[in-house]
Amino acid sequence: MTPTILLSAFVVHPDMPSEPGVGWQFLLAAAQHASTVGARVRVVTNRRSEIACRGRIPAPLDEVVTVDAVDIPGAPPFFRWHYPRFTRVEHELWVRLAARHIRRVVPAAEVVYAHHVTFASEILGAPITSLDTYRVWGPVGAGGVADVFALAPTSAAARRQRRLQRARDASARYPAMRVARRCDLVLTQNEAVEELLGTVGTPTRRFPNVVVEASDGLGAPTPRATDAPRQSTTDAPRQSTTDAPCLLTVGHLIPRKRQELVIDALASPLLREARLDVVGFDDTAHARYLRSLADELGVSERVRFLGHRSRSDVRSAMLAADVLVHPSGREGASGVVGEAASCGLPVVAFAGTGAASVLQDSGTPGVVVQARDRPGRDELAAAVLRAAAMPRRATAQWSTNRLVALSERLWTDGLARRTAPVR
Repeated sequence: MTPTILLSAFVVHPDMPSEPGVGWQFLLAAAQHASTVGARVRVVTNRRSEIACRGRIPAPLDEVVTVDAVDIPGAPPFFRWHYPRFTRVEHELWVRLAARHIRRVVPAAEVVYAHHVTFASEILGAPITSLDTYRVWGPVGAGGVADVFALAPTSAAARRQRRLQRARDASARYPAMRVARRCDLVLTQNEAVEELLGTVGTPTRRFPNVVVEASDGLGAPTPRATDAPRQSTTDAPRQSTTDAPCLLTVGHLIPRKRQELVIDALASPLLREARLDVVGFDDTAHARYLRSLADELGVSERVRFLGHRSRSDVRSAMLAADVLVHPSGREGASGVVGEAASCGLPVVAFAGTGAASVLQDSGTPGVVVQARDRPGRDELAAAVLRAAAMPRRATAQWSTNRLVALSERLWTDGLARRTAPVR
């Protein structure tokens, strides 16, 4: 029997960001490690992901990878990448079918470890929990802070997000603990999820699903090691910060990202000369709200809506900016903050969110703001100025090598479980 790494990933796509792209990077990392130990990788995913992977796994890694597609019979046409409101429903249906497929098709005796990678939400299930092998769940967790949505300026959408976050805080505990108890290791996105699962008894390890490829030019790779220490690659002095700092915010223009707080801060006398670039697909209701708010506050001439941009364009924007302001109220682990850290760009984020966790794990410049203190526009503006004055110090913490190192670690732990004496 050929020893096997079982990777379950609801979405895998070589050309997409966020969850699909993370699934792809975990696949490649597991394959890279498997090729060095004479193992195979069996990936269980959905049909769209299987199609996306065809012919895309580079040689010779393609020789050690098998991709199984688990279909949802009679799936209605609204199950698509671009309809996220239905994605969680589809995920839960797929988990049940994938668990059945794994039990029927995958020889349990061959599996050294099983790892369910996506989705990141801790309230969703995993198809590997019934296996008799080393089971790993994660990275999981969407750290949210209801107080962020109470900060002015408020809107009906922000108030709704606050209610949703409070409801989520109350309801997430049971499903998260139920899955965690049936796993051997939980990889957590942020401190909030570690605290949530702290009483379960299952070991946890902080491992945000942030990936910044060396090919992006955002940071040099770290040495491959099981626990590679964070490494500073540059410590360049900041260019002189004037009274006109360049602010940048990057992300979907949706209510939970709270870009209106940055626009409101421009109305503070502290940022009277500051400029703001807003990157994100801007054909949304929230984008229209942001534009109207900028007009209302009289700062529209200092705000540029740049629309969707490629990663190379985002990198260029980060290199030109003085500070990234990422005021999201709910974030599992912010890839944008990871990219900023890999550029050495100082970041402002709210405590308790996945954005703040990534910033803190990066060990790079930035300011974490406590939303529970109810900061107003002047307080947020002051935090922006503090961050903009910090020296750039980049990190290679988020390179793909950390995923290979993780696979090595899980392989070792899986082998240890197989050889452990039965009690």
